[in-house]
Amino acid sequence: MSNYASVSLRNYPSHLLNALALAGICGSLLMAFYLQIFNNELPCPLCMLQRIGLMLVALGLFLNVRFGPSAVHYAIIIVSAMVGASVSLRQDLLHIIPGTGGYGSTIFGYHLYTWGFIAFMGIILFTALMLVLDSKRMASGQARHGPTWMATGFGTLLVIIAIGNLLSNVLVCGFSICGDTPTGYILFS
Repeated sequence: MSNYASVSLRNYPSHLLNALALAGICGSLLMAFYLQIFNNELPCPLCMLQRIGLMLVALGLFLNVRFGPSAVHYAIIIVSAMVGASVSLRQDLLHIIPGTGGYGSTIFGYHLYTWGFIAFMGIILFTALMLVLDSKRMASGQARHGPTWMATGFGTLLVIIAIGNLLSNVLVCGFSICGDTPTGYILFS
């Protein structure tokens, strides 16, 4: 007998939407690791803060996937996205001054921190829509459900990504405050 609950996507479409959003966030974080490892694009301190913001957004989404939608989970997502958007906007503003150039490579003409701002703002809008979609379920107390294979898989992936980010930050900055633009892994030099 399995300990995992079966969640009907027909009855709980927000479960699937939260899971898809969580998959997108995990994909973004994995892409950042790919660029760091294979393109040697080390994350700057603001990039590291944006990654933390994304991981906290993913935590709120994971809580929705695992335990069902909750206003507290959505609040975690919104506050994390607001902090992430402010850090992304700060980095955008640092690089719009003529002659300063950008940091890192571009995707479709935009740097990752610009995409980060767009993504964080999209997350806030998504969360507001999900609150409307789930408001009746949360008010009636029907929002709870048990663990699923999807929740377990995403939870495991999120823990691996968080540990990877922690190790990456220690390798880049050591056990002190990071400089402005990292030039290499401080623990390897």
